[in-house]
Amino acid sequence: MSIVIDHVSKSFGTFQALSDINLDIQTGELVALLGPSGSGKTSLLRIIAGLEAPDHGSIRFDHKDITSITAKERGVGFVFQHYALFRHMTVFENVAYGLKVKPRKERPSRKIIKEKVHELLDLVKLGSLADRYPSQLSGGQRQRVALARALAVEPKVLLLDEPFGALDAKVRKELRRWLRRLHDEFQISSIFVTHDQEEALDVADKIVVMNQGRIEQIGTPIEVYENPQTPFVYDFLGSVNIFKGRLHEGTLVHGDLVLNTPDLTNSGGSEASAYVRPHDLTISKEIQGDETVRATVNHLHIVGAVVRVELIRADTDEYVEAEITKERYRDLSLKVGESVYIKPRHLKVFPPEDYVI
Repeated sequence: MSIVIDHVSKSFGTFQALSDINLDIQTGELVALLGPSGSGKTSLLRIIAGLEAPDHGSIRFDHKDITSITAKERGVGFVFQHYALFRHMTVFENVAYGLKVKPRKERPSRKIIKEKVHELLDLVKLGSLADRYPSQLSGGQRQRVALARALAVEPKVLLLDEPFGALDAKVRKELRRWLRRLHDEFQISSIFVTHDQEEALDVADKIVVMNQGRIEQIGTPIEVYENPQTPFVYDFLGSVNIFKGRLHEGTLVHGDLVLNTPDLTNSGGSEASAYVRPHDLTISKEIQGDETVRATVNHLHIVGAVVRVELIRADTDEYVEAEITKERYRDLSLKVGESVYIKPRHLKVFPPEDYVI
């Protein structure tokens, strides 16, 4: 089912939660609403679900305006962060609940309900736990029960609000893979809210980056990570080094570091910021030509095949972070306290809004 959000705005008192949101979601897409707390992610999800009404704009499912239709009539499955399972019901009864409370004309027979629930429990790897109660399950198992319950009613759209936020890192990673496989099998149009960049990049077909009630960028995980369109997106998605300086005749000057910016030739001294990912910062024991600055190794953190190097620039005393392979780390024989030279390989410069090219 396709979903179209058309010029949706929402305020709560004097707080503007959403401002003129436009978004098209194709049938079968798994979309992540990504952003910090207060960016409007959950407000938008609740409006799509019918749990909140927009002040302006409309929501369409398969070209049908459902803005005024109740949540119950929208055919939406909703999974909350804290499971929202019925404690007094078994796993089987929780999953069967949505089917049992359907109107008599739409309600399946007891036999069909039983078969469907067991089929779903097998799908989420909980077939042997049907008679247990939520208190007897782990957090990851409870969340899978919540997903099975949402899928039982055959929703047209699946909405998930921080579905793995209450779980530890290892369980989150396992459930992310599981959700991806489950979505590929069911092909339900799904939207999930998260503030976890890794989660969005790992799971989603499309990422919607939100900030202060507005959409900053929409794209595939590769597009938003490799080609951020705004400083916020660059800063929010992964680690980044920011070099703030002044533009001068095709360069950005920041301390002793002079970065070439051939697309920005304004010589008026405008302030600008250059963004560099840690893995795009090279380290060497010798000067690497232009765009090089001296720094001191402050801390080394070895994680698997990657070594994170924290450095302090000699010219500005600012911290920068680099990521190098373990092989490169061994070749350099880096030690805390020694002087090295750093050089950005790829950078993105964002001029001020009033800059004229």
